[in-house]
Amino acid sequence: MLSTAALALALNGISERPRFAHAIVAAEVYDLDAHRVVYARNAGVLMEAASTTKLLTEGTSLALLGPNFRWTTPVYRTGPIVDGVLHGDLVLVASGDPNLSQRIRPDGTMTFENEDHSYDGTYDTKAVPGDPLAVLRQLAAQVRAHGIREIDGRVIVDSSLFADPGAEDGTGAVVSPTVVNDNLVDVTVTPGTRIGDPVTLTVSPQTPYARFVSDARTGAAGSEPTVDLSKDHREADGSHTITLTGTMPAGKPILYTYRVPHPAGFAQMALAIALRDENVSVDTPESSAPFDRAIASASYVPANLVARHVSPPLAQDVYVTLKVSDNLHAALMPYMWGIYVAHAQTDLLQAGFKQEHALLTHAGLDLKGAAQQDGLGSFAFFTPRFMVSYLGWAARQPWYGALFYGLPTLGVDGTLFNIQNGSPADGNVHAKTGTWGSDNLLNADGLVTKGLAGYVTSRSGHHYAFAFYINRMAGIHSVDPNKDGAHYAGETLGEMAADVYNDL
Repeated sequence: MLSTAALALALNGISERPRFAHAIVAAEVYDLDAHRVVYARNAGVLMEAASTTKLLTEGTSLALLGPNFRWTTPVYRTGPIVDGVLHGDLVLVASGDPNLSQRIRPDGTMTFENEDHSYDGTYDTKAVPGDPLAVLRQLAAQVRAHGIREIDGRVIVDSSLFADPGAEDGTGAVVSPTVVNDNLVDVTVTPGTRIGDPVTLTVSPQTPYARFVSDARTGAAGSEPTVDLSKDHREADGSHTITLTGTMPAGKPILYTYRVPHPAGFAQMALAIALRDENVSVDTPESSAPFDRAIASASYVPANLVARHVSPPLAQDVYVTLKVSDNLHAALMPYMWGIYVAHAQTDLLQAGFKQEHALLTHAGLDLKGAAQQDGLGSFAFFTPRFMVSYLGWAARQPWYGALFYGLPTLGVDGTLFNIQNGSPADGNVHAKTGTWGSDNLLNADGLVTKGLAGYVTSRSGHHYAFAFYINRMAGIHSVDPNKDGAHYAGETLGEMAADVYNDL
């Protein structure tokens, strides 16, 4: 018989498994049709939320900016064009657009890979097919079409919208108003045929910014990869030479990513390459005065506009961010609230969070059950009760369709593509995952945090919001999902969501 008692029996049984003896399991399930709680366990306890935080970040973005918000990235000239020669600088002005990449399809929608390249180092990691410099090449083609054949000044990226705050804490990408290829360089490492053979590298995009040298070797089949990209030397011209070390197991290749330390410099060198490929001569003077944004901005007028890129609507970025749990994209959003909603000049992050606080307070949510310091969830805590209340409120908003559309689907896509495959609940659970972890050197393992929050349409046709969390479970990290502690916890939370589908 389908009942709340059956659900309680199933979920309590899972929570009391020996694997969770020293962990905290917390949950709440809410019937959106009957407006009542049907299951709760530790529902008032603040739990480490990890990337389930992105539910709030992306919902807030949709509410404050609107699903149809678009970023515009312009390119200006600072001098006259005479006989095809630009006597001045060419300046790309960064707007915070997270998608200067190949994610954009011809119809304006955006695509993703289930295991995004920002989560590198696994056999499932993939980059979106295509040219990572696609948007920069489009801008370069516009520059050429504007009659510019030669630039006797500099190619500049104006990244002054806000100062780079450093790397986000999840995957290590540098947060910046300039984002080309997620501020990553993709390096596919292919092992040789015999132990000790050198590996081969495939790099994308190839620019003067990053040069890769390999000292890595082929290891035994079935061993854990130890490839390391941390040996990084910055050259005098701002480029980097990265030496790969370690071993790569014989067998299949693995995609690794190099986190670009200076996104504006990376974009500048990439744009120069795109311009040269469009037969625009670029010969930046070796001795030139430092870029002065105050002087250059006087040239940021319509008459000097030589190219521009308008992004797909925000709803498309929400789709990608939620599906793959992109930390960099989510980290940018509070800055966007501060800049484009609060119109703040300083303390942009705080100004952005004031906007979120006002929104959620107006929604009637109890913010004593919530703590957040960035957009991705690197140090965020929510009670299951708060999260479910938020999901219930979100389901009544006009932008809910865009939020729901972006949620990973159990057993189908995004960060849930390999969870509960073959379950009857496949395709009926739409939810955001969250994963965090820390090393436990004492026991040569780690502590795993895992969350899952979202919506279920049950077999009976009822609609539910739920939030499930496991905090502080012992586990190890491995490229083999059968050994990986986070994958085990994810399967468990997926099983709990499937029980909501089956039992109610």
